[in-house]
Amino acid sequence: MPLKTLAELVAEAKANVGHISADELTETEQSVVILDVRDEPDYDEEHLPNAVSLPRGYLELDIDEIVSDPDTHIVTYCGGGTRATLSAHTLKNMGYENVSVLTGGFRGWKTEGLPTESSDE
Repeated sequence: MPLKTLAELVAEAKANVGHISADELTETEQSVVILDVRDEPDYDEEHLPNAVSLPRGYLELDIDEIVSDPDTHIVTYCGGGTRATLSAHTLKNMGYENVSVLTGGFRGWKTEGLPTESSDE
């Protein structure tokens, strides 16, 4: 089997996961678990309100402690979307069906002027 590039892996993952805009996320009335898959120092500095830190490297190890119901709507985000897309794809492969990626990632959220928090608050 030929090796796949990162771009090919991300394209494959994007095709298999849902996407949600910042507006849709802020307007949703359903229960959502928001996973920040960036590294912990990035999360500590600034993150989406109510987001849970779960760096991509710990995803498979710790997801069941955060989300036990495979039907829970999970939204993943990172800085721009690559790690979040790969994380969402992994979650789908693990049996979580209702997984979305935040379009534009954290940078897009901030560009839209939406609220953030820091762990120091």
